[in-house]
Amino acid sequence: MKSRATRSSWVAAGLAVLALQAGIANAADPAAAKPATAVAPAAEIDADALALLKKFGGFLAAQPRFGFELDLSYEVLQEDGQRLEFGSFRRYTIRRPDHLRIDEVRRSDGVREMYLDGKQLTVWIPADNAYALAKFSQHRDLDATLDLVRDALNIVVPLGDLLRSDPMARIEENMASAYVVGREDLAGVPCDHVAWRSDEVDAEAWIAAGDQPLVQRVVLHYRQLDGQPRFSAQFRSWTLTPDVADSKFEFAPPEGAEQLPLSVRGRDAQPKEESAP
Repeated sequence: MKSRATRSSWVAAGLAVLALQAGIANAADPAAAKPATAVAPAAEIDADALALLKKFGGFLAAQPRFGFELDLSYEVLQEDGQRLEFGSFRRYTIRRPDHLRIDEVRRSDGVREMYLDGKQLTVWIPADNAYALAKFSQHRDLDATLDLVRDALNIVVPLGDLLRSDPMARIEENMASAYVVGREDLAGVPCDHVAWRSDEVDAEAWIAAGDQPLVQRVVLHYRQLDGQPRFSAQFRSWTLTPDVADSKFEFAPPEGAEQLPLSVRGRDAQPKEESAP
């Protein structure tokens, strides 16, 4: 039977928009949930909420390497008005300032792997024995690379802002209001639940209390999109000591693998070298 389901490109949106990708493992049990005692202030940024977010951002920015896993889910409004949920599992490995690897298993489209090493981007699709490659005209750190692949190749890394040198900069720049909902427990981890708004997004984050303030869950509601779809990311298996040997970020195409074209600013091309922005 042919599927009627359609997906839209906003799923790649990051936290500040994208961009990490309701039924998520380790979420708090709805039956045990208590009513929130916090009341959202009217259009103001609470200092405690901002401090919690900046504490997380500062801690993550100070890590020379780290890794985590995500269960992502997102809604897409169908033509008949029904909302359907799609999703994927992702494993991120980061070595600052310029290395990133993402291993993804999509619910419906199988395995994808992405490699960034400051010199080039590679996307590998094992089921098709195919890959796409874009070599950069100059070496770039992760901040510059995330901007480049977004602007030149229309590839937006989900929750990519968390990988930047200042993870909270763009979020804080677009923030219109923020407040602390309260202290909650996610799968045995005490967390501070923070909510904030921008002009387009309602966002929530659960940040672990204690000496390692790592985010455990993120939920985004896109108010300006049809149906106000929801994106959620459940974090797990945080590590500050992942294996970051060079070989983890290198891709060697197997024999017979096909190199696929990428679209560079709307032009179909085999991007051996992207033009300098």
